[in-house]
Amino acid sequence: MQAPVILDERVSYIPIKPLGFETPAKWLALYAQECGAPVDDPSLQKLIAQAAESNPCVAIILPIAEWNGPKIAESSVTSEIERLRELLSWGTGNDVEPFGFVILGPSKNEAYFRTLPPRSTKRTRLGFGNIGNDFVNSLASILKCAELDEHFAFALSMLHDANKEKNIRFKIARLYSCLEALCYKIKKGQGSRDAVRQLIGIKKGKTGQTNIDGRTYDYDVVLGSGILRDILFHGVPADFSKAKPEEQDTFDLLSTHPEVFVSDLQSRVEIEVAKWSNGKSNGQVERENA
Repeated sequence: MQAPVILDERVSYIPIKPLGFETPAKWLALYAQECGAPVDDPSLQKLIAQAAESNPCVAIILPIAEWNGPKIAESSVTSEIERLRELLSWGTGNDVEPFGFVILGPSKNEAYFRTLPPRSTKRTRLGFGNIGNDFVNSLASILKCAELDEHFAFALSMLHDANKEKNIRFKIARLYSCLEALCYKIKKGQGSRDAVRQLIGIKKGKTGQTNIDGRTYDYDVVLGSGILRDILFHGVPADFSKAKPEEQDTFDLLSTHPEVFVSDLQSRVEIEVAKWSNGKSNGQVERENA
């Protein structure tokens, strides 16, 4: 952005001093030294100076309707900030990653800030294929599959995007699309959801169960995720009034606790990628020959 943008009396984008490249440059120089390739100080300072305008920053400014402390203030604008971030990404053509909040209260000296560390789920995936030589071999095989099969590479790219997605419903659609991309050999002559079911080896109906707030949900992860994908990708009307009795749990869970679908799909996609890499996926066999 070259200048401030005032969208209305409520929202502004204000370009501020760029982060530059000093910290990464110093880190790189230190690592190079550890590898036996010392970097002299003039070269390091030249690199820092050349990249002084890199990593541009923009302040997204909007007022808080009612003051009830910094935590409530931040939570009250989170969804709007996310939409404005996505709008800024479109306007600049860049990935926009927030790294902090500055919150000003109604009193003169009432100011707060909070840093946002880089997102990480800190997941620990132990078990066969996730440790030692098995893990190394799995990574090498996945890389080979991506080099040889564009559909697989596309699914891997979508998984990468899904892992960065903050909106839970959008993340469900992205994860489901990963599975769809791996169905291209078996999709002929059948619907998308049936192809996904064949891919991951489950039958139509109740595929998962969870208990939340005293209610037990028997849900169909493919039905719910596939419907949401159709709603978001194809504009299918979101009308669950005609749902069959056995489908009601799925749609109720999707509406109230979509995070359950994210967890379910995340594991299925990761397992499917691993299966694909060792030739054990149902999606690697042409349907007519299956």
